[in-house]
Amino acid sequence: MMLGPMKQRLLFAALICCLPLLTTANAADVVPSVVTRFAAATGDEEPSLRRHVLPLMGRLGCNGRACHGSFQGQGGFRLSLFGYDFAADHAAVVGGDEPRTNLKQPDESLILQKPLLVIDHDGGKRFEKGSWQHHLLLRWVTAGAKTVAEDEAEITHLEISPREIVFAKKGETAQIKVMAHWSDGAREDVTPICRFRSNDESMATIDEAGLVTALGPGDTAVVAFYDNGVLPVQVLLPVTDQLGDKYPAVPTPTKIDELVVAKLSKLGVVPSELCTDTEFLRRVSLDLIGTLPAPGEIDSFLADTSADKRNRKIDELLSRPAYAAWWATKLSDLTGNTSALGPQGGEQGLNGVKARQWHAWITRRVEQNVPYDKLVEGIVLAVSRSPDQPFLDYTAEMSSYFRGTEPADFAERETMPYYWTRRQLGSPSAKALAFAYSFLGVSLQCAECHKHPYDQWTKQDFDQFAVFFNGVRYGAFSRDETTAMKKEHGLTMDEDSGDFKRLFVTLLAEGKTLPFKELTVPRPSKNPKLSKPRPDKAGRVITPRVLGGEEVLTSEYPDPRQPLMDWMRQEDNPYFAKAFVNRVWAGYFHIGLIDPPDDLNLANPPSNPALLDYLADEFIRQKYDMKWLHREITRSRTYQLSCRPNRTNENDERNYSRAVIRRLPAEVTYDALAYATASDETRASLDAKPATLRAIGEVSGLNGRDAGASSYAVNLFGKPPRAINCDCERSAEPNLLQLVYLRNDNEIDSLLDRKDGWLQKLRDSQPSKRSKIANAKPLDHEALVREAYFRTLCRLPSEQEEKIALGTLSSAADPITGLRDLMWALLNTKEFIVNR
Repeated sequence: MMLGPMKQRLLFAALICCLPLLTTANAADVVPSVVTRFAAATGDEEPSLRRHVLPLMGRLGCNGRACHGSFQGQGGFRLSLFGYDFAADHAAVVGGDEPRTNLKQPDESLILQKPLLVIDHDGGKRFEKGSWQHHLLLRWVTAGAKTVAEDEAEITHLEISPREIVFAKKGETAQIKVMAHWSDGAREDVTPICRFRSNDESMATIDEAGLVTALGPGDTAVVAFYDNGVLPVQVLLPVTDQLGDKYPAVPTPTKIDELVVAKLSKLGVVPSELCTDTEFLRRVSLDLIGTLPAPGEIDSFLADTSADKRNRKIDELLSRPAYAAWWATKLSDLTGNTSALGPQGGEQGLNGVKARQWHAWITRRVEQNVPYDKLVEGIVLAVSRSPDQPFLDYTAEMSSYFRGTEPADFAERETMPYYWTRRQLGSPSAKALAFAYSFLGVSLQCAECHKHPYDQWTKQDFDQFAVFFNGVRYGAFSRDETTAMKKEHGLTMDEDSGDFKRLFVTLLAEGKTLPFKELTVPRPSKNPKLSKPRPDKAGRVITPRVLGGEEVLTSEYPDPRQPLMDWMRQEDNPYFAKAFVNRVWAGYFHIGLIDPPDDLNLANPPSNPALLDYLADEFIRQKYDMKWLHREITRSRTYQLSCRPNRTNENDERNYSRAVIRRLPAEVTYDALAYATASDETRASLDAKPATLRAIGEVSGLNGRDAGASSYAVNLFGKPPRAINCDCERSAEPNLLQLVYLRNDNEIDSLLDRKDGWLQKLRDSQPSKRSKIANAKPLDHEALVREAYFRTLCRLPSEQEEKIALGTLSSAADPITGLRDLMWALLNTKEFIVNR
């Protein structure tokens, strides 16, 4: 029985996930490759447009972006990019004013004469006369240049062998073989008509025939492309000879460690030793709560001799308000929390408050450890008001969040609708792109216009996915009531005028109830005729379909986004859980298991597939417990390794054999400056309300004057503007202005000299010429140097560092002035600005 196209896609995706379980087909059951079957110019077999002709054109580069696959085509001849629109490509080849095929005289066909250079061809000579490529195209034209039949078999999956290549030395080669499985039971060796790519040509190359050559030590992937299938093969060349029995015994106390070391042992890479206690405390504090540990906290941790003190510290950090504030900011990055909300009108003056409410809503759920899928559900299925809530009750509720005294708690709302009200999400296509990025880690930009070059998604896939968001709109829909409320409160001027916006905000602050716009979704109609999909402007009826899955009748759901949420919760969903655990992992290790973390595609395989599968599967089994995920990662020996390399891992940055030194995130950088220079009392107040008082909190979603005093600094150090769907918005790249800021900006001077700062408190504690402080004790220079190092680098100074620091204090006009110079110097060290 022939599978429908949707079920074939599901089967295809499932089989990709379990490819290691597939067995290679017996040679007798496999159709030989086209090299053998079309060696002669004539024969009984008729080439297929889908199976042979279009893949060959892709292999030859005809339908690539630099040739006829470009938007404008070449020489008046245009093909679909990578050949996935069979009907359009067939029409382009056989039709038009100058057909590329000549059915009466096949040898005179342009698709033969141009690549043979019988006729001038900008693309050059693509094959030789009498070659199998020549014969394949000739026999297709001779047989009538037929299109793809409606009942033609569909591809079910690809099989590739070997699944992993481990080379022994540079220059060694290995041949890849690709088998296509079709719904009619046929199995065909399609290696000669596949396209191939190496993900890192400094380590391995692959030629047109699928021959892989080792060029350098390390690991990468080579990728095969055929029809709608994309399959990677991991390629490894050991870095050292420490393999097999020569590989040393390495502790693997957790499942993460087992899976990491299993990969490292194939490469002959030995992990570094564990980091020191001070390195661990600084690292985990910055990663988990975005905060430098306090000097007293460091002292206590060093004094603790219990074996489980690191695990207990992780649990304690997870209970702090700063954990919720910092990870709410990270989730705000993913969901695009911004004060650039729309549309125009009175609510424009509230956008800064709305961005803070957005952050507070997420913070509350992270603090309460609400399961990740429930948190996402509150965003995905958000509406402004429930169907049974009258408009007046809705406006009263919304107005209560913005009154000047005792505003209602927005974080208590069941859903958070602002995600869907951003200015850049005006169209269903924009919503589809944002949704795929935020919750699936998938980039669909390419598929919006053409076949994705590195994944299975076509333009049809994108269009069917975008249909889910038709009718999800934000605007004024209860117009009569809105008009009446405006008139009642004197809001009769142009809604986009400054006067209207200022009066709107003022009246809300006074506690008045004003009209608010609404986020609405289409509701199913009780009339069967009205519930059917409607044609678009081009007259097409597009049925919604989840990515790689089945078509969905959204009319059967109260909210058309509900089937998307149901699909993401399915245990076999290939994106939802993996995207989140991969992004969390990247936050701890500088690089994702799939990197970049927002580009989950078939041609970008994980560096450690078994590890990603374990984390995603266990995350689901733990009911999407975010704290479990943080504990699981930070408790691993892998996370706690030193950044000091050994001879085997000095070049490793993708297999987690050592800690990689990372620049602090922008918000953490600013807070580290503020914390290092603050008095103990000031630190305590910042610790109590990190979401509202610190850069790691709600300020990160704000733009312009809404962002407050730290706006310049956090933007300078790479805070993402959240204007596009890309993890690349957050920058960790150093630049000259950052150096100038740390060394010469007035803000650094202000932090060092502020009244509630550590240095000023020390000055206030000392006797002056005019007054004597009772029982004032002389300053302990060694203790001051120790505390300065604890405040900045979170470690004790070396003997040489202490000698230089003490000299700075003793040679200055007074010890506090010398201490200020020391603090300035420490804030300007590379060690301060990184996490190691």
